[in-house]
Amino acid sequence: MKASSTRNVLKVALLSLVAVVGLSMTCSIGVAESATAKSGKGDAAKPAEKVIDPTDVNSVIYLDTSGKPAGVGDPNRPPSVAYRAGRGWHPAALSATNLPRDRYGLINWAQIVRDNLIKPRPSLDPTEEEMDPLDMDVLIEAKGDYVDNVIYPHKIHTYWLKCEVCHPQIFIPAQGQNNITMVGIVNGQWCGRCHSKIAFPLTDCKRCHSSPKKPPEAKK
Repeated sequence: MKASSTRNVLKVALLSLVAVVGLSMTCSIGVAESATAKSGKGDAAKPAEKVIDPTDVNSVIYLDTSGKPAGVGDPNRPPSVAYRAGRGWHPAALSATNLPRDRYGLINWAQIVRDNLIKPRPSLDPTEEEMDPLDMDVLIEAKGDYVDNVIYPHKIHTYWLKCEVCHPQIFIPAQGQNNITMVGIVNGQWCGRCHSKIAFPLTDCKRCHSSPKKPPEAKK
């Protein structure tokens, strides 16, 4: 009787231990699932994002306008998302093409136009008529005695832009009414609205200051 009683006590103790361990595991799993659901970091809730290696020349930064990866840097391979969307804007891939470059290694868009390498449409509206570029150069006298004058070519600017983009908000269309200074340009006024941003940099001086100035007369 004593042996049987001892075995019964051991069975009860073992079953109690199993029940306590099982209840503890169930509670732990429930807490973990609740925390995962609240944080939204579960494997099923959010798939792992693709990592772009910045040291890989084939993944140089190709984000579309929504900030998502748009493709790879090799222009001979389809740029995935941008390719499937149509002819998406993919400026970074242009860096690997054989387009003309300036002295800084930047794409020379003016040379591209002169060489007739591109033919952009005038508008998204197929019925809109294209206005011919205004072929008129303006001489801007440089204030310094030993700095060449500026030749401002309307033709290349009006190839890309309409007149109202610059007039009259940026430039007053009247002779002598624009007190243009390099300090103002560097600070984003006048030519500085575009140059060193989307047009060639201000450090490429000779592309603007291209008209030699006569040296001042020697003082008597």
